[in-house]
Amino acid sequence: MTTAAPGVADAVDWRLYFVTDTGLCGGADRVPWVVEQAVLGGAGIVQVRDKDLPDDEFLALTRAVALANERAFAASGRRAAVVVNDRVNIAAELGLHLHLGQSDGDIHEARRRLGTGVTIGLSVSTPAQLDAALADPAADVVGLSPVWATPTKTDTDPALGLDGARALARRAAGRVRTVAIGGINAGNARSVIETGVDGVCVVSAIAAAPDPRAAAEELLSLWRNP
Repeated sequence: MTTAAPGVADAVDWRLYFVTDTGLCGGADRVPWVVEQAVLGGAGIVQVRDKDLPDDEFLALTRAVALANERAFAASGRRAAVVVNDRVNIAAELGLHLHLGQSDGDIHEARRRLGTGVTIGLSVSTPAQLDAALADPAADVVGLSPVWATPTKTDTDPALGLDGARALARRAAGRVRTVAIGGINAGNARSVIETGVDGVCVVSAIAAAPDPRAAAEELLSLWRNP
């Protein structure tokens, strides 16, 4: 089986997806606190992303994020899905979800290692990449990237814009979950939601916010308030 078991993706609240940035959070020691606040504020998914940390430090960071998620659950009854960026070995060790870029490795090998109890996400930037993902449905969710250019990730394809994101979301509708990322903040997230995606991914809008919980609450409210 190349996709997650039925119901795994359905159990995730995709609307608000927070991707960590160690520097913007104020260092590795502060990332778990920011995550806890984001989950308390309504983030349904947290992806741990740091391309520079060695595996042992990234493993420690991911464990700390998972514990922060449990603290948020104990305080509020709200628990996010925790996703590992790229590092299949760490996702497998901790039993967590995974997200891969187009050049981050073989998604089928990742599924073999992780099993069917977790979701695997895949970044797509073009109709051709999306069509390939749909033709061989190993991904449970696709990240439409980037909507707009962003300083938190510079090795990206040209920006999709709202029209491009809308076209990809329509193409994928009913076949795979879609989340959009790239330059999204509280000021423009509503326009991204209106493209028909299942979720919006943010980095600096929460990581660099003076009050990450309030930032998450504001972003989540955009799904409810036209």
